Amino acid sequence: NGKQCQIRAGVHTGDVCSGVVGSRMPRYCLFGDTVNTASRMESTSLPGRMQVSEATHALVSGAAVGDDDGNGSSCFEWEMRRNVSMKGKGELQTYLLVS
Repeated sequence: NGKQCQIRAGVHTGDVCSGVVGSRMPRYCLFGDTVNTASRMESTSLPGRMQVSEATHALVSGAAVGDDDGNGSSCFEWEMRRNVSMKGKGELQTYLLVS
């Protein structure tokens, strides 16, 4: 139809549990709060954008590495989003990838 496809993506950082589920058609699955939060990041994101949690933003922006200025040395540009309400999590600070 000539229209551009726009997807949403969500990323969160944390612990997960994984394993193979099923015997006739085995699947490798991930479980845990981190997976659920990443799913919520995706569902509350905007079309054509990637939304990340505060924990992920801290890691990819270099802030978690202990930079002196706290700004990190990220090669990514981020847009701070207003607090986003997520089911089961309350209000979370999130960031959208700009470039």
